[in-house]
Amino acid sequence: MKNYDFLKGNSITIQNELNWLSSLIDNRLDYFFSTKEAKVFIKTDTPDLDSDNSNMSAFIKENLKDDFERVLIIGAIASIYFPELYDRFLIKNKVLDKPFTEFGGFKTSETNYFLPTLRTFAFILYGDSIEYKVKLKSYFNFDHIFKQKKIISLQDITQKNSFLDKTLHLGEEFILHITSGKQFQPSYSSKFPANRLETPFDWDDLVLEDSALDEINMIDAWLKNQKHFDNNKLMSKKINKGYKALFYGPPGTGKTLSASLIGKKNKLDVYRIDLSQVVSKYIGETEKNLGSIFDIAENKNWILFFDEAESLFSKRTSVSDSKDKFANQETAYLLQRVENYNGLILLATNLKPNIDLAFSRRIQSVVNFPIPSTKQRKILWENALSGLVELDNKIINDIAKNYEISGGSIKNVIQYAYLKSIHNNSIIKKNLILMGIRRELNKDGKSFEK
Repeated sequence: MKNYDFLKGNSITIQNELNWLSSLIDNRLDYFFSTKEAKVFIKTDTPDLDSDNSNMSAFIKENLKDDFERVLIIGAIASIYFPELYDRFLIKNKVLDKPFTEFGGFKTSETNYFLPTLRTFAFILYGDSIEYKVKLKSYFNFDHIFKQKKIISLQDITQKNSFLDKTLHLGEEFILHITSGKQFQPSYSSKFPANRLETPFDWDDLVLEDSALDEINMIDAWLKNQKHFDNNKLMSKKINKGYKALFYGPPGTGKTLSASLIGKKNKLDVYRIDLSQVVSKYIGETEKNLGSIFDIAENKNWILFFDEAESLFSKRTSVSDSKDKFANQETAYLLQRVENYNGLILLATNLKPNIDLAFSRRIQSVVNFPIPSTKQRKILWENALSGLVELDNKIINDIAKNYEISGGSIKNVIQYAYLKSIHNNSIIKKNLILMGIRRELNKDGKSFEK
């Protein structure tokens, strides 16, 4: 077998699995064609993975429970990359002048390859056992890892409508994982209108009130201990899946930054959902769009961040016409999908009173992000100016005390002052900072004069 670049890092593991599958095929065919009265099928032992630290090995050890799951995985990989492994099944039944029905599969007209089906893999491992063939459907139930993690799906290419005559299709996410070791990170699309949040800041840069930090730390604690809840059958009956939190407060107060840092600290991807592409005026479209997002995110352990959540999670209205009825149906559908999501969902809003109370009952943490206090603003100003300019401590104290602006607005002020200083070929001075503050206050219709 050839070792291709796309399998680099996992090539030895995959090669060993392919050799195992090849040996199983040889042994099964030897047994099938044997004329001995006392013939015995010799089952080759699975490759030992104890000292194997590859991505492929880790996946097998952590997720697969029996040999047939393992056969299906390596069999599907071989179907794509090593179809020559199945050439042995192209042999014809000379008596009937047709392929052996027992082998399953079919020869593709385009390539002349033998394309195995589920019947093929059942034959390889179990021969003509009816018992095991009946059990095969359980490998493709909703609660099986193949379905949950979108590893393998079945396709009815032959249109025979027989379960055993379906071909195996490897999920793109799984292929990416075993070929590169990377986790699937979807690009922005109509099916998943979301951008991955990243931040250059660290946890220590988070400047919030103690009460807000306590709630953020609770979210962090849940992420670190999620497996304890998932593995405790008693707890799973008593509590809802996943964790939901509501961030509320004026713009620029740290809601998005907090979401980004929670993900960064726990090495989890955070996706900000573009609700402008989700909410639709057409009946049924909003549910469809939401369904697509949750279907893709399911079992990925991603953090979903719904900014300006009031546009989607708004209060239900009294039913006066058909539009109100469908709007309430959308809200009910959303409640269900949010409740069933087994990861972390963060809702952010500037308008907390507009959030449907039904969501509040499903939210574990409510975090207030007010305009920073004088003490917090001083820290934010010091952090923002660090390395750019040294201002007298009294000046920073006065600015922090006199001007109630958010952390986001402080960033804008620094950008303005820095740009002005470059344009004027000078350094950042107090007057440039004050000019920037005036601009920010004017945006909100607030007075600069003190």
